[in-house]
Amino acid sequence: MSLHSHMRLFPLIVLTLVIAKAAAAQGPVVGSNTTTSELALSATVQTAVQLNISTGSGGATVAGSTSTGLFSISFGNVNGLGVGTPAAGVTVVTDSSGALYKTPINLTPLYSGFSTETATITVQQDAAGDTALAREGDSNISSSSTVSTTTPATVATGRATGVAFERWVGLYVPQTEAAGAKTATLIYTITVE
Repeated sequence: MSLHSHMRLFPLIVLTLVIAKAAAAQGPVVGSNTTTSELALSATVQTAVQLNISTGSGGATVAGSTSTGLFSISFGNVNGLGVGTPAAGVTVVTDSSGALYKTPINLTPLYSGFSTETATITVQQDAAGDTALAREGDSNISSSSTVSTTTPATVATGRATGVAFERWVGLYVPQTEAAGAKTATLIYTITVE
């Protein structure tokens, strides 16, 4: 065999040795100070959705937890005449029949894992509370901004994840309202479209 024939086999021999070395370089090796091990990572991505409620600009403090989805605002002492000092961040608007105590809140939709990128938010009222008192709306909220206990009302559409927007909530206290502790619960629902 000539030198020329040996030279043609040289690249094939080198390639065979490189492949053999690469294959042997994973896991335990003998006669070497280097080896590799691989770690395959896997997961199943799920959808996740959340709606945070927080204190609006200059509004009453929203308490609660993003981990439970339970939030609250205290309007303090209220009355049908709108007299006295309202709680911090609460504005009072009176009319001939009563007083509306109102404050801004922020709603922030958060969602992940969806093929669409917008959400709709609705509100309705829990029928278990003092349902005649609760009000919800935009900055023009009024004594007539009632909230249904049976039919959700759309408050926002096309909302992007992580972008807060302002709503107003309140309690309308008629002059004929009996004294005592009052509660009303607004239920906001987010649906990713």
